[in-house]
Amino acid sequence: MTICLGGGCAGGNPASNVLFSDNLTGTSINATLNNAPGIVNFSSLEALKTQANGQARIFAADGTLNNPFTISYVDGLISKLELNIDAKTAGNVSFAFTGGDSNGLVLTPYAIGANGANFYNAFNGTFKSVTISFLDGATASDVSQVRVTAIPAVPEPATWAMMLLGLGAVGASLRRRTRNAGPALA
Repeated sequence: MTICLGGGCAGGNPASNVLFSDNLTGTSINATLNNAPGIVNFSSLEALKTQANGQARIFAADGTLNNPFTISYVDGLISKLELNIDAKTAGNVSFAFTGGDSNGLVLTPYAIGANGANFYNAFNGTFKSVTISFLDGATASDVSQVRVTAIPAVPEPATWAMMLLGLGAVGASLRRRTRNAGPALA
């Protein structure tokens, strides 16, 4: 994985905005993508809150996000991620990836300024989820403008085989039914 700082940097722009459809609160909140199938999940040990009907903006229910939080694509892998961390206090953030070809990768901490505009882009790899941790006194008021390029899960060969067997059984049943029906009487 490569992390670069700044909106729309070298890895290309992610394809989908992450959207919340309702004003939600909880330690695990689901969102949708504007132009791809699947669910993106945000989770943390602290209660999170969203704003209603709009591009992803998530914050701690108490107003200060300082516990690690995780962004996961439930239905496959992520190949590109962009987000903006609106920091309240300066420090560092770290990224730990799970799944895909970036599984187990933890990147060295990146500086976060208390100026409110801290864009991070992750690309050049795939992952199921990323956990973002706040270090060295860093806190945030929210994380917003979350965009991803999602790679939907491909069914495993066993799933394809079962589907083909099922279709074959349906075809055989229809053929047998036609053969047993005999000629139509007038």
